[in-house]
Amino acid sequence: MSDTLLSLANVHAGYDLTKVLQGVSFDVERGGVVSLVGRNGVGKTTTLRSIVGNITPTDGTITFDGEDITTTSTEETIRNGIAFVPEERRIFPELTVRENIEMGRIGVDASDGPSVDDILDMFGNLAEREHKHGSVLSGGEQQMLAIGRALTSDPDLLLLDEPTEGLAPYIVRQIEDIIEDLNEQGITILVVEQNIPVALDVSDYTYILEKGKIVYEGDSAAVQNDQEVLDRHLGVGLTD
Repeated sequence: MSDTLLSLANVHAGYDLTKVLQGVSFDVERGGVVSLVGRNGVGKTTTLRSIVGNITPTDGTITFDGEDITTTSTEETIRNGIAFVPEERRIFPELTVRENIEMGRIGVDASDGPSVDDILDMFGNLAEREHKHGSVLSGGEQQMLAIGRALTSDPDLLLLDEPTEGLAPYIVRQIEDIIEDLNEQGITILVVEQNIPVALDVSDYTYILEKGKIVYEGDSAAVQNDQEVLDRHLGVGLTD
């Protein structure tokens, strides 16, 4: 019996007169890792922004843990248990690593969640640089900091937008390990990732987005082995 944590039903959304999502529907099961993939500009980030409340859908319904959150504000969405790590990371360059993490606890009841010290212990690289300003961190360290800051809100669902973009291969592997570790701790994860091999490796189930609609879905392992699907919808080969 399924246990759906997040559900999108016929969601339409965009920016001003630009329609981006044109009837997106998919489910994220509690305890899983789901990847949302597609070519550039098909609406992957818009989907995440709609879920977290950065933009309000013009039609359709978004349900989280049985509650309709379609028009819920970003602040309330975070308090309800959804955390979002955006593509641009948005760390505070003038604040230290410790101060950046502390910012993630503002406005939420995170009494049962990890402390700042817990986060620093989780990310050893950050513990070594806890008093350094965000501006001097490497791209990989900034990504770990953005994830660590999101975790302080004690989320049930973590949204990751392009977590490996621009990172060196060995850092990419660290991010993959972090996703696996967080999922083993009970956090459900929805990841948008342009690196298709990484997306399929870290996830249990995959949705492919094209022109603002879900055009294919399936177990990630099956997608990984279906070159026809990869060619048709993503234009990639995993051996490229």
